[in-house]
Amino acid sequence: MEKFTVDGIVIKTSVTGESDIIVFVLTRSRGIIRAFAKGARGTKSRLHAGCSLFAYCSFSFYEKNGVYNVTEAEIKEIFFELRSDMARLALAQYFCEILLKTLEEGETDSEYLRLTLGALYYLCAGKKDILLIKSVFEMRIASVSGYAPPVHACAECGEFSSENMMFNCLTGELFCESCGDPAILPSVPFSVIAAIRHIVFSEPEKVFAFTLKEELTPVLSRLTEKYLQNCFQQKFNLLEFFRTVYS
Repeated sequence: MEKFTVDGIVIKTSVTGESDIIVFVLTRSRGIIRAFAKGARGTKSRLHAGCSLFAYCSFSFYEKNGVYNVTEAEIKEIFFELRSDMARLALAQYFCEILLKTLEEGETDSEYLRLTLGALYYLCAGKKDILLIKSVFEMRIASVSGYAPPVHACAECGEFSSENMMFNCLTGELFCESCGDPAILPSVPFSVIAAIRHIVFSEPEKVFAFTLKEELTPVLSRLTEKYLQNCFQQKFNLLEFFRTVYS
């Protein structure tokens, strides 16, 4: 039997038995842990709040024969503000679905947790465009997972910038105005390409530190979600739900 304590955030819960919960916790150093939280459905349980969706805690686990149980959940943040806005709540749930469907078993890169916490913080703060937060999460997840697109320069001629450029959502390749075929790839303003480059290449602590004109955030959002889906060949059901509640 192993006992250990690690920081993590609850990205999925499911009910089991009369009073227990199964939690999926994205941890800083051990990837996603599926664990039983016994009695956590009871409002008087000391695990009740700490084992709720989006709760960021210092979790204590014990493991025996490959089965994990939560023994303590010291709350650091619960991102309560997400519940006050349906679109932001739906987007946060979409982020959790991405993590559950794309992280490989045993994946331990701490940037996944850092990125998730940053995204939820900005969603709660309400100071950044919601589609900008979405795009950062999508493109950075793809990049950290080994699918960083080759956007240093045009794939054909090496041109770094032109007024409009083209991003291939299947391959991640970039093309300038002279080399790209507008009949195949849509042309987008260079500022959108600059945003993609920032998301892909910036240091983790600076990944959200940029701005984009409000009218261009939907353009960036469409590119990043298509690229993510192509990378992992996944359909994300909660993306469709987010679209229905976002306006």
